Amino acid sequence: MVRLRLRPRGGPSRIERSDSAHAAWKSLQAELKGAKGEDRIRALLNELGRPSLHDVHLPTASGDGTTQIDHLVLLPRGLMVIETKHYAGHLSGHPNDEYWRQRLGKEEEGRLIYSPVRQNAGHCAAVRAITSQACLDVEILNRVVLTGRASVSPALESSVRSPDALANELRQSGGEASGVMMGVWQRIVHVAHHTKK
Repeated sequence: MVRLRLRPRGGPSRIERSDSAHAAWKSLQAELKGAKGEDRIRALLNELGRPSLHDVHLPTASGDGTTQIDHLVLLPRGLMVIETKHYAGHLSGHPNDEYWRQRLGKEEEGRLIYSPVRQNAGHCAAVRAITSQACLDVEILNRVVLTGRASVSPALESSVRSPDALANELRQSGGEASGVMMGVWQRIVHVAHHTKK
């Protein structure tokens, strides 16, 4: 039998943590929420039957390291690079800004977050570096998908998508990939399998 003890009146209502323990806890929470959003998009892509890779590691465009891509999708005439973010609160800024502002609840100032559009532009550059090695000019689409409850300012609406909007876009891009695109896809798969994480 388990005995429960009531906390003393006026006592702390939550566990006291050191600053480093609190930072580690917040980091773990963010990682779990991010994984939840990525799993949702992975399931959506599988449901749509599009050839896709998930958690892809490729060499950076400059060749001085690696970059991690949440999802990479083969389209009839190109590739879609998807960055998934599971944000809450309200996001504001401009699509070209390096940082966006995230406000949670009634926060006045909020905090600056690195623009996921810029982050994904680096991923797109890594993909383009691989396709250009084959002397191919392939359309590469930069897509940021918000899976959390975040709202966005009007300036950012065209830069982000909901999972439903992503699904609609992929349904409308129907058709089979050409032989050339299949060759590009195989090259990316090969590079991804030989890139160390």
